[in-house]
Amino acid sequence: MSNSLKKNAEKRFGVAAAVLAVTMAIVIAASCRLDAAAYSDDYAFRYLPINFTEITSFEFALELGYFEAEGVKVVELEGEAGGGANVITSLAAGVADIGNAAPPAEINAIAAGAPIKIIYGGPAVAHEKYPGIQLLLRSDSEISSVDDLRGKTIAVSSFGAMNEYFVRIALAKAGVSKSEVTLLRVPMSQHSQVLESNQVDAASTGSPIADYIIEHGIGKRLTDLYHALGDDLAGNGWGYFINTDVLAKHPEGAKKLVSALVKSDEWVEANPNEARKIVRKIFEKRGQNPDLANYWFPIKLVNHGFWEDKNIRFWIDFLIDDKKIKEGQVKPSDIYTNEYNPYYGK
Repeated sequence: MSNSLKKNAEKRFGVAAAVLAVTMAIVIAASCRLDAAAYSDDYAFRYLPINFTEITSFEFALELGYFEAEGVKVVELEGEAGGGANVITSLAAGVADIGNAAPPAEINAIAAGAPIKIIYGGPAVAHEKYPGIQLLLRSDSEISSVDDLRGKTIAVSSFGAMNEYFVRIALAKAGVSKSEVTLLRVPMSQHSQVLESNQVDAASTGSPIADYIIEHGIGKRLTDLYHALGDDLAGNGWGYFINTDVLAKHPEGAKKLVSALVKSDEWVEANPNEARKIVRKIFEKRGQNPDLANYWFPIKLVNHGFWEDKNIRFWIDFLIDDKKIKEGQVKPSDIYTNEYNPYYGK
């Protein structure tokens, strides 16, 4: 890929992403912002979907009625954030109250002063039956190992989040430094296109897009998040957080919120076939192809969705080494708490 093509691609994708982010922020802020004085005991927690290709614990709990059963109100805002960083921004701006993202993005944001706290870990980011984010090659690529990526261009959907850090960890394990590859930001919806057209050598892509690319012979898997992180670290969930001002005003509501998420995830784990039908229903409601449900992987809930200090310490140390945060700037207890989980102390 030539330097001019890289620059043009970065400019084109960067401008599109910026326009989308600004438009989303303006539209949502205009229609959904609530003043803090409006909070009441029956306050409805506002949730912004991370993106329309993912089905999270929030969507399942809403569809299955677990929030209502717990006596807590959750309102799904129109639109999508387009990534965990944008979800965090919407909470910091008072547009939404609850959301989810990847641990690196959450730690970065909290270190920078974002008013969020993780109150539920959620299902594993990857497990033995679900690869998580996948590093894909063209189907005819001669690359056979991560070591062969030296001098290559890799598409990532965002910087400063799991999509990028997974690639960086996989490279480091193979002894390849980040300076030996070019990471190019490309919206995940275009990963199939840039792979097939030879604009990039590899792409860090999540389900269902990764599975579609593989099934249709466009690409093949080189490695994945599960193998990069290992079973223990991959068992930590993405992290479901809440605006700390809202948490201070509604601690009991937060407990009900987490209880509903845990019960919903337990049901989804125990009933994968029925859960897939719900995924299909959600895609239909969104006006998307319901066949995307075929690419949904059953979840794994490790230790009731608790987070562990050792796993968060890994990401803190990673970000310190990456010079994103400073030593001692944050500690695990600044990032998360398990105390709102109904299994806490039992």
